[in-house]
Amino acid sequence: MEQDELDLRKMLILKAVIDDYIETREPVGSRTIAKKYDMGLSSATIRNEMADLEELGYLSQPHTSAGRVPSDKGYRLYVDKLMNLEEKLGFEPTPEELEDVKSRMQHEIGEMSDQIRVASELVSRLTEYTSIAVTGAADGTRRIKALQVVPVEPGKALAVIVLDDDTVRNAVIQHDPAIVPEVLMKVSTQCNLLFAGHRVEEINLNMIDAVSEATGVSRAALMPVIDGLFECIKKAESTEVYTEGAAKFLSHPEFSDVGKARGILELLNRDDLMIDLIKECSTADGLVIRIGSENKIEGLNECSVVTASYSVNGVKLGTIGVLGPTRMDYPRVVAALEYVRRRLTGGRELPAGTVSIQKGMLNLEGEAGTEPGIDGAKADNVTGGAKDNAGVDADNLARTDKVRNEGLLRSRKQEEGQ
Repeated sequence: MEQDELDLRKMLILKAVIDDYIETREPVGSRTIAKKYDMGLSSATIRNEMADLEELGYLSQPHTSAGRVPSDKGYRLYVDKLMNLEEKLGFEPTPEELEDVKSRMQHEIGEMSDQIRVASELVSRLTEYTSIAVTGAADGTRRIKALQVVPVEPGKALAVIVLDDDTVRNAVIQHDPAIVPEVLMKVSTQCNLLFAGHRVEEINLNMIDAVSEATGVSRAALMPVIDGLFECIKKAESTEVYTEGAAKFLSHPEFSDVGKARGILELLNRDDLMIDLIKECSTADGLVIRIGSENKIEGLNECSVVTASYSVNGVKLGTIGVLGPTRMDYPRVVAALEYVRRRLTGGRELPAGTVSIQKGMLNLEGEAGTEPGIDGAKADNVTGGAKDNAGVDADNLARTDKVRNEGLLRSRKQEEGQ
């Protein structure tokens, strides 16, 4: 991204335009910025800067007489460098919402997939956008945690599989009636011993032969049991998709056109497309933001997708995505996903200054030297000169910079002092 072409003043004006557009849903004019944001700049100066931002591709003007709106390029810079996360990362749901979530977590949840589903509902309610949850890794990486084969009657047994995300599935399997219950229990023990910790694709004939040798059951007699276990594993590995708040798309003016709204709703009903969307956006650790034309699925070029994958002890529980217009309240969406991450994983609340944005990805764990907001050294260079031609001194401009908040500066000083 050509970030070096923007000085601090342009960045602050761009941030103000995007913040205002997210809030009001209306194109933003220079007078609005001059009145609402204490930048000490005249409307004419702001208008000239907005014209420059349009020429550089960060803003667009839907009509000649209208104000300006952000472009995908403008939103990308906003997400990567400008949006103010710290003021929203500490937010909590209302007491009523929190009590409802706690109750459901205690009484409705049996498997990890249930947690992802309930969490997705919470994200949709907190953000007022559509949420999509995909349970499990959705990439074939889940491993067998434990398995057991329990005799039921001659020639019939119950297979029980537990995967590493605590998903549990069972299935009735048919086997050779000559395998008596005592031998079947030995088969169960050996299969659990050899298969646990492996993905189903890793189970090979050598492992099956080892079970056969240890139990005295021929491979031919053993294969119906193995096949039954594999079918049970496939059931456990099946990816489930939950969509919450699909109708919320209709509340956004960008989708007031019936045809456009219908197209989005049809896409949301395609589980295969939603799985592809989530898989595409969850290839990296942390939180991924795709804006407008960055989405590869046709029909979502006017939407933004924010996805977060959740893991406990290295086991991927699933992924939650938030889908909405490009005019999305990105800070609130990120804050909601971070809140849910803490609820799901029992993770600590992140200290000030540890949330970092990388290109297309927000790392919720943070990295040294990548705090959100305008780079401090660059800001110092920009604001270090004398008054500009609009009569705004550097100190005044720095004071209006909401991005360089005091919390980030305090956290940086604390780190340097340690």
